[in-house]
Amino acid sequence: MRALLIAAGLACAGLAHAASSDAMRSEFLDALSAARHGNLDQKSAEVADLRDYPLYYYLEATQLRAELSINPGQGLDSRIAHFIAAHPDLPPSQRLRHAWIANLADRDRWQRVIDETRASDGTSAQCRAVHAAIELGRSPAGKAIDLYTVGQSQPSACDPVFAWLKHTGRLTAAVIRQRAHAAILNDQYGLARYLSRQMPTADTPTIDRWLDVAETPSHLTDAPADLDPDIAVYAFKRLALRDLDRAAGLIKPLVARLGLNDTRRYRMRRYVALLYAEDHRPEALLWFARIDHARMTGDEHALGWEIRAAVYQQRWPLVLDAINSLPAEAASDEQWQYWKARALAKTGRKQQARAIYKRLAAHRSYHGYLAADAIGHGYSFNAQPVPDNAAALARVEAHPALARAHELHELGMTHDAYLEWRHLIANLNSAELAQAAKLAYQWQWYARAITTLAKADYWDDLDIRYPTPFAAAVRRAAHNNGLDPAYVFAIMRTESLFQPTVRSPVGARGLMQLMPGTADHLARAMGRAAPSTHDLNDPSTNISLGARYLHDMLADWSGNIALATASYNAGPRKIAHWLPDADMPADIWIANIPYTETRHYVQRAMSHMTVFQHRLSESVVPLDKRIDDVKPSYPDDTQTTF
Repeated sequence: MRALLIAAGLACAGLAHAASSDAMRSEFLDALSAARHGNLDQKSAEVADLRDYPLYYYLEATQLRAELSINPGQGLDSRIAHFIAAHPDLPPSQRLRHAWIANLADRDRWQRVIDETRASDGTSAQCRAVHAAIELGRSPAGKAIDLYTVGQSQPSACDPVFAWLKHTGRLTAAVIRQRAHAAILNDQYGLARYLSRQMPTADTPTIDRWLDVAETPSHLTDAPADLDPDIAVYAFKRLALRDLDRAAGLIKPLVARLGLNDTRRYRMRRYVALLYAEDHRPEALLWFARIDHARMTGDEHALGWEIRAAVYQQRWPLVLDAINSLPAEAASDEQWQYWKARALAKTGRKQQARAIYKRLAAHRSYHGYLAADAIGHGYSFNAQPVPDNAAALARVEAHPALARAHELHELGMTHDAYLEWRHLIANLNSAELAQAAKLAYQWQWYARAITTLAKADYWDDLDIRYPTPFAAAVRRAAHNNGLDPAYVFAIMRTESLFQPTVRSPVGARGLMQLMPGTADHLARAMGRAAPSTHDLNDPSTNISLGARYLHDMLADWSGNIALATASYNAGPRKIAHWLPDADMPADIWIANIPYTETRHYVQRAMSHMTVFQHRLSESVVPLDKRIDDVKPSYPDDTQTTF
């Protein structure tokens, strides 16, 4: 009976603590809303209650920033400076500082602008500091020209600096030409045209000639012999993307006519070889043979594609030659060891191949699984939870940023939570990082747990690295679409690291990273209303739509999971262009996916799916049974258009 009473007492205490935490968070959000309008003084009771709350200083930073737009002055400047000095690593301190510097510039507080600007600040801040120096009678011409001669448009804070350069005669034809040159090499033709109009009339044709050959690279054949060599190489690359065979035939005459040096000739030949390899054409091997391999040392991208081109053509002796010529560290990479073993087996050296396969099969990885399949071994999962370390945990828990990160995470203030977490882990050692990862996992903050454990260089805690949140929604969506739940989990991990509200730079949203247009199309096909942004942030909705998309991709590619996975990442139309001319083993096709992101995506997803099958206690399907050979054509390989 006593034990039951104690347990009941602890449960009540836990409920009371949770209620208390909820009340504090509610008070904080209410006070934060007031602070955003500069009205924190109207919440004195709440502020008093929040003195010991981890996010208390967020209120003060927010209030100070609001006051900047209401009543700036020297008194406020002093308060802001004091706050920033007292809390230099607090994320809102940095936002406050940037807003303050802009406000100081608006008030002509020039010396203070210079004093508060840091070398690590962005372009706007640097331009304000140079502007301040100009206003103080100094002549920061070097810094001003550095800010000007970049190949892109600069923020409006730079306008006074550039006006000063022009007024003082420092925007010479050479300086303008330098920026136009950088702009063209950065694909900023509109900026280059604008700059051409700023040039003295006699100098305008130079930029116009650059633009002509850049925008119409076929004009390279008639370009003048004094064409800028970097512009020539740039235009050559654009021509190669449009007409590779023609570009390849132009290298020798261009080098001779324009007097291009060995470095530029190498860059042109390298580019042609890479494009032939990415286009899966046998000419790639001839072009790699023509390249000065001394210049390729350290060029992992080109070296990798030389090997892949030989693999694609199944020229196994060339595969061995290319791998054996790699620097030792590069040659030891799992993928090249796998292909070395594959080539050894194909050239009759089966015992040597088996020895390499056996070493690789001990690894929990895509190439480790392929190696295990090659010799009929089971897969190695090597699960080992992070051990407890009370001392390391105590050091992590003593850091104020931990409590702030936790509260921000609980409040859904994702970006600030991430900034606090980044600050927390910046100076932790491996043992501390592992304990921090355990804490994040306990908070169900899976993305931070996974990435922090990776930073700790600890790879074997499968609970942390392969969590299974939203399991009911995943199983329901998988069942409705005839999918393996492990596949849905694998795509979700690869796409979003289990972050329900994450948004990609191109606008993909949620756990399965769906583009809004794709989500609309899927919803209509399922007889549902078009989802809102809020809907796409809902795990159940996002998983349901994402699983349907996986189903459709598999249907398009006759059940080939490699092609479906690649389509999910790059789009089905791209995959149709990458199909081989004859049936091809899946491992060769995957290794030669032209997009590095998509190639790694497919390999990671297939590896993750294997681990999730193990984690879900499913039958683990070997990769060589799961992934079919790739065929030259499929009945529906171009039907999906979203």
